[in-house]
Amino acid sequence: MIQDSAAVVRRDIDQFIQRNRIPGIQYTVVDADGIRFEHQSGYADLASSRLVSPETTFMASSSTKVITAAAVLQLAERQKLELDKPLSTYYSNHSYTEKVTIRHLLTQTAGMPNPLPLKWLHRADGHDRFNEERALQQTLQHHSKLTSSPGEKYGYSNISYWLLGKAVESASGRSFSEYVREQIFEPLEIPPSAASFQIENPVVHATGYQRSLSLQGLILYLLMDRRLLGKTVKGYRSLLPVYMNGPAYGGLICTATAFGLFLQALLRPTPRLFSAQTRELMFKHQVTAAGNETGMSLGWRIGHTQKEPYYGKPGGGPGFRSNVRLYPRLGLGVAWLANETGVSETQMNSLSDTIDRHWFSSWR
Repeated sequence: MIQDSAAVVRRDIDQFIQRNRIPGIQYTVVDADGIRFEHQSGYADLASSRLVSPETTFMASSSTKVITAAAVLQLAERQKLELDKPLSTYYSNHSYTEKVTIRHLLTQTAGMPNPLPLKWLHRADGHDRFNEERALQQTLQHHSKLTSSPGEKYGYSNISYWLLGKAVESASGRSFSEYVREQIFEPLEIPPSAASFQIENPVVHATGYQRSLSLQGLILYLLMDRRLLGKTVKGYRSLLPVYMNGPAYGGLICTATAFGLFLQALLRPTPRLFSAQTRELMFKHQVTAAGNETGMSLGWRIGHTQKEPYYGKPGGGPGFRSNVRLYPRLGLGVAWLANETGVSETQMNSLSDTIDRHWFSSWR
């Protein structure tokens, strides 16, 4: 059954990227015992006709947030951080109310503003000179007021997870990227070449693309810092190698296989990153102060496709898109990464819904 599903999935992925003109994609499926399926299709770089390989790295964009959530919960389990303490306990250089807690940030109920982050990028060749704290402070100064009271309602914000990265640094005494490497990737035996917050090997890193002759392409061209844009190749505007200004909200650079190993660790009977009790906490459905469902656990969106429940986190931004999902009833984890701009979670979830369903009968 799995072999039959694999053939159909390969066909559907290839047809999807051709139909939607996505340059390249990686797709990985895992269960608690290991990697069950991998597929790569299309081009990592159009100008050189370099194909996507298992080693190709992509920007994971907002799918990074589940890694950030795992780091926060790991520190909470180690009693280095408390979820219901104010953000100011760990990072006080902001103007928001003391009522904003770490839990609020994790569940996107802090009431944080959510400005369009199209300019929150900097070129990789200038990373040594980049000052993250200065960039964060400039953002906070321009968006200094909450849009709703903490705990009142769900409201997505990249600022929330940027601030969580600062809380991780304060609680651990390490930079965010160092902490994740040492406490998440290394225990899972994921090398820097497969998951990092910088481009470890430019030779295998995918080039990000945006279709130039489209409304979205025009909007991006007008709103982005044009110094980040490269040449137009085969109808696509290329993106120069860049980093997110805040690694914790979207800065992971990785392979789908690396993300699969992270998902596998969460599926094991005894998780490798923290206890089974903390895993249960991570996936507990969250509610507002009034008791209304938020559609979130601690770091994950809650959804279902074909009546199969999942925890997921789409990611998208200039040049790249992604999605990661855990299907708890099936014991199944799925990750995909692609090098074409994505800004709509609906579109990213649509690909996952279309492809993932082929595994349901195999795992039931």
